[in-house]
Amino acid sequence: MTPSPNELRARIDEALTGFLSAVRVDVAAADPAALPMIDELSRVVGAGGKRLRPLFCYWGHRAAGGEDSDAIVRAGTALELLHTFAIVHDDIMDGSPLRRGLAASHVAMGSGRFGTSAAILTGDLAFALADRLLLEAGFDAVRLSAAFDWFTRMRLEVIAGQFADLVAAERREADEPAARRIAALKSGAYTVEKPLVIGAALAGATPQVIEALTAFGAPLGEAFQIRDDVLGAFGEPSVTGKDAEGDLREGKRTVLVAKARAQASAEDRTFLDAALGSPDLTDADIERVRDVLRSSGALDATLALIDELHAKALAELEAAPLISDVKQALRVLAETAVSRDA
Repeated sequence: MTPSPNELRARIDEALTGFLSAVRVDVAAADPAALPMIDELSRVVGAGGKRLRPLFCYWGHRAAGGEDSDAIVRAGTALELLHTFAIVHDDIMDGSPLRRGLAASHVAMGSGRFGTSAAILTGDLAFALADRLLLEAGFDAVRLSAAFDWFTRMRLEVIAGQFADLVAAERREADEPAARRIAALKSGAYTVEKPLVIGAALAGATPQVIEALTAFGAPLGEAFQIRDDVLGAFGEPSVTGKDAEGDLREGKRTVLVAKARAQASAEDRTFLDAALGSPDLTDADIERVRDVLRSSGALDATLALIDELHAKALAELEAAPLISDVKQALRVLAETAVSRDA
């Protein structure tokens, strides 16, 4: 059976809805006053999303010889709940007002400190529920233990990457190698590589299959995050569902910015250093930042790097000891990851 991405997304959404409905009963039993957190999680996951992490988890499972089942869909859905935790907290840290075209959780749940505190707790709940859903997905203890080790490693990496990103913005420094390490940790590994490996571990994957999936997933995950950084500077809000210049106002030290600092004139580099992350950044300043990113050649070089990483991932996929149906599904997902506009 080779389900299409849309068929799998429908099953993932059904699993999410069913799980959150069941948890709602437990939360109501604990204290009905806490139900707004479940309602908010339902709103966030219902607002859209590409479901890439569950899809990569599913096809990592199939790559290792696992069968199509509701259990692997539920396991992948746990990764979507973990992603929900990450975006709720990320929007708080970045002060982003929008997510998926709607109010971010810290805005939607109330004003000021209450809204922020409520959103933090809602993200914490998603983090905890992701554990529960993975543990209850329906796999035997041995395979679940192996997958949970990768799941724990993935969470450590994404949190470490987010902190490194925070430090780089605060210090207003990060060369390209540092920016690429941050990209790989904070999103690349937890979007592509580790979901593939978690799914494979749930199928009892051999070390050779794990190695092949890692070789494919690592460059593709990095390309995914670098594409995200480009969208953070040049994306169209009506398509991305997020504010257009959040990364620039936050002063994120992305690969795109690192390339611009290395390639821009001394005058433009001085402007970038002063403008990025400034609380007084004007709309005119933002447009000049974008001009520097283009005119320095940084944007073209970054897009070329994405293409290079994509090609490397596909070459590793072709060499991998995987059946043709799995390879084709992963090619389609790879294209979605690097060519997206949102």
